[in-house]
Amino acid sequence: MGFDGAPVYLKYEGANPTGTHKDRAAISHVREVLVNGYDTITVGTCGNYGAAIAYYARRAGVKAVIYVPKGYKHSRVSEMKRYGAKVVLVEGPYETAVSLSVEAAKANGWYDANPGSINDHASLDAYSEIAREIVEQLGDAPAAIAIPVGNGTTLVGVYNGFRRMYKAGDTTRIPRIIAASTIHVNQLVYSWLMGSIDPLPVNTYLARETPVNEPLVAIQSLNAKEALMAIYHSEGVAYAYMDDEMVEMSLLLRAVEGVNALPASSSSLLAVRDFLSREQVDGPVVAVITGRWRREKQ
Repeated sequence: MGFDGAPVYLKYEGANPTGTHKDRAAISHVREVLVNGYDTITVGTCGNYGAAIAYYARRAGVKAVIYVPKGYKHSRVSEMKRYGAKVVLVEGPYETAVSLSVEAAKANGWYDANPGSINDHASLDAYSEIAREIVEQLGDAPAAIAIPVGNGTTLVGVYNGFRRMYKAGDTTRIPRIIAASTIHVNQLVYSWLMGSIDPLPVNTYLARETPVNEPLVAIQSLNAKEALMAIYHSEGVAYAYMDDEMVEMSLLLRAVEGVNALPASSSSLLAVRDFLSREQVDGPVVAVITGRWRREKQ
């Protein structure tokens, strides 16, 4: 697969009930809903996160109101409705859906589970568990870890997890953080490629959402500042890819390893390949992979 014998591992998130790492954040936020006495949780989503919120809200017996861009192809709206969520279709991009969800939370006293919100700590703490599980299985932190990015929330949470374990003496290093995304506009990766550790405005004219890259396109990456600092402090890097590259890698991964992966998440493996072609590493490299969602039987 182009890794030249380097030890590459997959951190596969497809075994979670709704098939993605978003379950981690959803569980954490729904727990906060129950602890703090809210009766409704809201989020703007391009698909996976909304499905996870709807699923766990139903299990906890709380209401979910989910804002989804009307034009998205794989938004999993029917699944959200099947879990009992109220779905509000939004004219405009993902950022508009998030903005409307945030406003509704303030106006109605709902719990705000959006990235970058006042409750963002719940997502970051949940994603830090990915780092802990990797250390448990490998015995130490890897030399580097590649993570698909849209808002950058998962990347920040994983980095925080490794940093805490390193400070506690549980690992010998903090891995180099590799961000992977689409060439069709992701603010986080664009800013890095332009040499900035501060989020830069992007040309919205260049944004093009497709069924492949929808989870990655971000005119405004809501955790861009923290993610850019994580990449910088870990001496990491960021890469961007075409749709056909991600699709090809996901098909190759299925053929070689028997692993189903959303093409967007296969960007992390593309990033690992590019990273290893340019850098020398002294240990294993991990790629975080989101699986194709499975229909929940419950």
